[in-house]
Amino acid sequence: MKLLRHRLALRVALAALALALLGYGLAAQASKVNPAPSLPTGALQGNPVTVGSLRGHAEAIVFFASWCGPCRKEASAAERFATSRAGRGRVLGVDDSDFGSGPRNFLRTYSWTFPVLRDPDGTVSDSYGVASGLPTWVFINPRGNIVERISGPQSFGSLTRYLRHAA
Repeated sequence: MKLLRHRLALRVALAALALALLGYGLAAQASKVNPAPSLPTGALQGNPVTVGSLRGHAEAIVFFASWCGPCRKEASAAERFATSRAGRGRVLGVDDSDFGSGPRNFLRTYSWTFPVLRDPDGTVSDSYGVASGLPTWVFINPRGNIVERISGPQSFGSLTRYLRHAA
């Protein structure tokens, strides 16, 4: 009888330890939240946008530059995605380290219609982890957290999948 009580007590203690470890693991996962940093305040096209104004729905931010060959390669797919049912109202551009008439010529050439912000010195791009080259897409969930970062030219299909995942 005593042996059964000890075994039961040991099982209860092990179960409590397992629950405590599980709770610690969930808390550690929750602490890995990656909130989106502030956005640039200057707009090249459309109205200025803040991270706070993005809350409530998933958002795709494309970091690009007019001098970037891969950015030109994907520019038509980006506009097609932005005007599609999947991307409408959920795409934002950030022009990274660009000067002169290049950015406005780029927007005109590729007929981008979504808001585009200016990051002339690249500080905002750096804060978003845009270090591996342009274009880089950053996907933000409805709570304002970065959930995905992808570099290189994307297709309409890949952008749709990533934004769906962010939602």
